[in-house]
Amino acid sequence: MSFSFSFGQKSYEFDTLLEYECRFNTSKSDTLVTQYIYTNSKDNSYYITVRGHDKLNYSLEFADIDNYHSVVKVLRSQLFNFNLISIDNCKNVHKMTNRYKSKIRNYAFTIQSDTIISSKTYKSYTLKYLKSKRKKKKNKIGTNHYIIKNNTEYHLPILTHPLTYNEWKKENNIPNGIYKEYFFYNHNDKITNHHKLKKIKQVAVKLNLVKPCPLIITVPTN
Repeated sequence: MSFSFSFGQKSYEFDTLLEYECRFNTSKSDTLVTQYIYTNSKDNSYYITVRGHDKLNYSLEFADIDNYHSVVKVLRSQLFNFNLISIDNCKNVHKMTNRYKSKIRNYAFTIQSDTIISSKTYKSYTLKYLKSKRKKKKNKIGTNHYIIKNNTEYHLPILTHPLTYNEWKKENNIPNGIYKEYFFYNHNDKITNHHKLKKIKQVAVKLNLVKPCPLIITVPTN
């Protein structure tokens, strides 16, 4: 005998499409890729990121930070031509386990002095680890640094990692805005990720997401 729990569909709306040039620099490689991010300017609890998978497909990752996660392939020729994205195979959808909520006490956002780039002034903030440098290096913990594009205060902060998002929810002490540049400094304070904003586009895109496949419990019969 088996029992299954019902599952349905949830919808998400996106009003902004961002294009970033992303450099990933490690001891083994230096890679430059294009990444797209779909966001909702009024709700930063979910997002879509898109990167190249192969010549025919993009890899599309959707995350509802406290709920669901999914990674699927989408044809390059189709993705930006549609206003509706459907993830309808429940096997591609997983429940998010937010193990970072208990860790945010070890981190804090810090507002930096205004950053000047080409004679223009920008707001800036970092997310830093609060424990000792010894623990930072031992646990290989880095630092996030965001430089905010001017005149984008209409958009909530774009925080695609559960730890940064949950720290923002707790403190809510950083300025709104789309990041113009993002830097990740590793535990040795070397830049390993650098994202630069290339384009902002206003869109009206909807994503329909089926919930994860229902849990099936099998009860042995005598």
